[in-house]
Amino acid sequence: DTGAPALKAQHPEFEMWSQGVHGRSGVTCSDCHMPRMEYKGSNVSDQWVRSPMLNIGNACLGCHQRKDAKITEQDLRDRVDEIQDRHWKLRQEAMTALVGLIDDLKAAKAAGRSDADLRTPLYLQRRAQFYLDFVEAENSTGFHAPQEAARILGESMNFARQGQIAVRDPSFKPTVAIVDIPPPPKLPPLTPPTAK
Repeated sequence: DTGAPALKAQHPEFEMWSQGVHGRSGVTCSDCHMPRMEYKGSNVSDQWVRSPMLNIGNACLGCHQRKDAKITEQDLRDRVDEIQDRHWKLRQEAMTALVGLIDDLKAAKAAGRSDADLRTPLYLQRRAQFYLDFVEAENSTGFHAPQEAARILGESMNFARQGQIAVRDPSFKPTVAIVDIPPPPKLPPLTPPTAK
């Protein structure tokens, strides 16, 4: 809506997982998403890659009960729900901040302000959008690394709110350098293959 170039994050699960307690503890993706199971008398890796919440008994309890023998599937489900509910609230706040900046930019453009005049808030929109999208594109709803996800969403909100200040006050100096980002190079037109 504003013309600000956008960046798209592509499934940064590894980057987020590596910042969380499971990554730091040496727990691998397959430990949770493809846990060990008994099949025809053999202990094999489950080949149905899915959320551990659909298989808490095999995916979670083995490790967690080594630290707390009394922990139950419901305890772990409640812990995940709490993390994801807190994450979703922060995600909504970051989205509200970003949409607020977009609305302010649209109003400024409608009032006749140029892209050059709005260079700083447009850059901050791009930055806020990428930080939000990074967390949004990671499919654990904050579970893989709740503290890191919260930090990134906080940064997104901060950049969006700084962008709103910059729309209202062109002399405002944000906490990050504003850089010009050239447009992507033009690709040659696609030509259909010739029939042989």
